[in-house]
Amino acid sequence: MSLDRYRIAVVTGASRGIGAATVRQLRIAGVEVYAVARSAEDLTSLARETGCRPLALDISHRDAVLSALGTLDADVLVNNASAFARSAASWETSPDDIDAVVDVNIKGTFNCLAALVPGMKARGLGHVVNLSSMAATWAISGMPAYAMTKAALHNLSQTLRLDLHGSGVRVSEIAPGRVETGAHLAMLDDRDEGRRRFYEGYESLMAEDIAEAIMFVLGSPQRMDVSFMEIVPTDQSYGGSQFHRRGNV
Repeated sequence: MSLDRYRIAVVTGASRGIGAATVRQLRIAGVEVYAVARSAEDLTSLARETGCRPLALDISHRDAVLSALGTLDADVLVNNASAFARSAASWETSPDDIDAVVDVNIKGTFNCLAALVPGMKARGLGHVVNLSSMAATWAISGMPAYAMTKAALHNLSQTLRLDLHGSGVRVSEIAPGRVETGAHLAMLDDRDEGRRRFYEGYESLMAEDIAEAIMFVLGSPQRMDVSFMEIVPTDQSYGGSQFHRRGNV
């Protein structure tokens, strides 16, 4: 499999975790990468390491996204940026947490699509990779706002394939289970407790695992579109209700 057809990629949420791992893999493959995130300091470090082009940007602002990305002839868009909300029952979820996940997970995705997909469609070549979650299709208690936005992204991915039917632009959705990126720590006020609850004693996925999956779907033959890929840890059962704990914690 080869990425020779692709020259320029945009990766959101690129400052750490899955985004940073994806930037590294794309750069190894020789793709010019615009790494997008709000943290300029982390992006600068990643740029020194990989040679990517750092772009500090809040993707929830449409005008800023169009200004920064709208002139790029990007062949690949990896919509990886994602916000978590604190764990709560649906009726207890705070308005601030709702705004945070909607702004990044939904508005941010729409804004990036608006900036880059018209060019892909006009050139008849491109690939959009949306990072959703197993929470998009399986009920998991304690994260209603986050899961709601990922379910919306799941539906959007399917609709986007219809919108781009016949254009030559591919759309892939990757839905990971638990990945040890540190993002889950935002669900609890006590981050140490979050680490014990979500990571210690569990053999979770790593960011590099998802980056390799992204490279697989990008490198597949043009005739082949991996439209949906769910990736879970071996020890995590569907819905997150059962997860075998290996360590004695």
